[in-house]
Amino acid sequence: MAIIDGPLKGIRIIDLSQNLSGSFGTMLLGDLGAEIIKLEPPQGDPMRNGKPQVDFEDYQMLSLNRNKKSLALNINSSQGKKVFYTLVKTSDVVYSDFRPDILNKLGINLDTLKKFNPEVIQCNISGFGMGGPDKDLPDDGLVVSGHAGILSLSGEKGRLPVIPGGIDLGDISAGIFAVLSILSAVIYRNREKKGVEIESSIFNSLLMMEKVFFQNMFGTGVTPELQGRRHHLLPTYGIFATKDGYMTIGPSDDMKLTDVVGLEWMKDDPKFNNTFNRMVNKVEFTKQFEKVLLTKTTSEWLIIIRDKNDLAAGPVLNYEQIINDPQILENQMIKEMELKGKKYKTIGSIFKMPGIIEGEAESAPDLGQHTEEILKNILNYSDTQIKDILNENRSML
Repeated sequence: MAIIDGPLKGIRIIDLSQNLSGSFGTMLLGDLGAEIIKLEPPQGDPMRNGKPQVDFEDYQMLSLNRNKKSLALNINSSQGKKVFYTLVKTSDVVYSDFRPDILNKLGINLDTLKKFNPEVIQCNISGFGMGGPDKDLPDDGLVVSGHAGILSLSGEKGRLPVIPGGIDLGDISAGIFAVLSILSAVIYRNREKKGVEIESSIFNSLLMMEKVFFQNMFGTGVTPELQGRRHHLLPTYGIFATKDGYMTIGPSDDMKLTDVVGLEWMKDDPKFNNTFNRMVNKVEFTKQFEKVLLTKTTSEWLIIIRDKNDLAAGPVLNYEQIINDPQILENQMIKEMELKGKKYKTIGSIFKMPGIIEGEAESAPDLGQHTEEILKNILNYSDTQIKDILNENRSML
């Protein structure tokens, strides 16, 4: 079953993306009910051949391409280009994640697309942006993360920077901001009846996520450093070891917190009797605070700190624990899907709109699964024309 209704029902998007940033964005748009036509070369999206494989398909492919139709097409041939531009005439958005120079080479820049659809929205996610000295440099999310400064915040002082959580924050944030831009562009296009060019980049998306740190530097003149396990605002805000693992403690009344954990004597000590003095004597305070947390298990501390005293704290769970956690089950964030007769699990949609989004997400498509359907039902191609295109695809393999 597919998503049969949603706030973006009736919006058709041609998805040319082959990287995480673009594919993540169109996945979100598909979850909202947009029709996503994933245009792949006859050999398939390179992501299909990635590692590791999950039984029968690359895990990235399964994760990022639900609710999409696969159209296999060689857009470098005259026949393929004709099909592509005919599809542009019936579409709302052309979405890609290429370096700027590729847009002109493929003929997917806005000026070209507007010849076939004056109201089309063209969105491209690049590494560094459409202009400037770095615009055509080879890139990926990690490379741009270093350039944008986020790696200078990630890790422990005196040690090498680390990938934040091992997550591709640059690609994911760029995909999210591209979706926000597309939603805004659809509103503008519907009002002004004009095509829209959207410039999104991993670089700018990361700078936006770091906004608070830049603002702090602009105000204080101090360059942010590796942040480690503790937040710079409070000595009790961060990640701490317990008797059997780790826990997090959020921003809270640190005076109440120290009383709760058994450090009541601190309120009578001039070195620790207020938050300012605790920051001044941060090293000594942290040593005492860490020592007391090692006396109980994470579960014991959560009962005391969170459940009995309503202070923000939580466990540090691994993935095996998370997938069985009552909250993730209640939120229905793990979905079972099927492809090629085999079932697999994936993280479900973030969008919860009861009564508006109807239906269930479809699995990532097989390569070219919808080629004939799109050519026949959307473009009204004849059987002979369809046969010619399928033959060209086979010749590319």
